[in-house]
Formats: sequence, C-alpha cells, structure tokens
Amino acid sequence: MILSPSLRFRVGTLLVRRWASSATGAVPYARIQIKKPEGEEGYFEYSRNPSRDPKWKGPVPQFLTRRLGHAYEVYPLFFLVGVWFVVFCGFSLWSFGKVEVWLDRSQKLPPWDWTKIRDNYWKLPTIVYDPEGKTRRRCEIMEVLQDEMIEAAKKRGTR
Repeated sequence: MILSPSLRFRVGTLLVRRWASSATGAVPYARIQIKKPEGEEGYFEYSRNPSRDPKWKGPVPQFLTRRLGHAYEVYPLFFLVGVWFVVFCGFSLWSFGKVEVWLDRSQKLPPWDWTKIRDNYWKLPTIVYDPEGKTRRRCEIMEVLQDEMIEAAKKRGTR
C-alpha cells in the first residue's frame, strides 16, 4: 500500500491520537452506578479500586502520599517527621562541635589534648541550653593545674 506523504501523515496522527486516547491506563467507570439519594447534594460517583486487578495498571505505588488532598489525618505525621528531622540535623551539627568528637585521626594528638584546647576550651559547646553562659567561662585554677601537669609530663619524658 503506497500512500502519499500528506496522507501518511494524516493516518499517522490519527492512529497516534487513537492509541494515546485509549492507552491512558485509566480504569473505566463502573457499569452499575448507585443512584444519588434524593435530597442529597454534592458529587456522587462509584468507581472500583483496581489495585489488586492485574488487568489494569494503576499509578506507581506511593507510601502515605497517594491522596494527600483528602488524607488530613496524615498531615500531623508529616509535620512530626519534619520537626524530628530538623531537630536531628541540628543536634548532629551541634554535637560535632564538641571536643570529644575526633574526626581527623591523621594527627598524633587527640582534639581534647590540653595543648590544643587551652585557648578555646570555654568556647566549645557543652550543654544545649545555657542562656547565662555559666559553662562558657575560663577557669584559671584549672589552666594553671593543667599547665603544671604538662610541664611535669615533659620532664618525665612521657610527653
């Protein structure tokens, strides 16, 4: 069958439109519709749920997000998960600022060694809520004691 280019184009577009309109994967309406009760207002339509029917291919399965417009009871769960995630990230970032976390193992001395933290130990995070700054003060007596301990360790040769 030999067709002219314009006729071939028309037949092709007709077939594409035909196949596109019938291959949407949409589930047909139920043949038997329940009648809307008298005096009731609103939209009333019965359709079947094809989720277990292998004949109809439904949408991609989604967990907890399929019909968000009508699932108001799930909104608090999403809110709580979001709050939990933000708090978790905040605490994770805060905890990596503590002196006890040793990320860089290439150095010989740990980060909590007195020679490293002498000048900024009071600036490091200790507790989450400290509005008066009680944990952010220098302790001169401890500094003198630590310096003497470092000197003694160097004299013994253990440092």
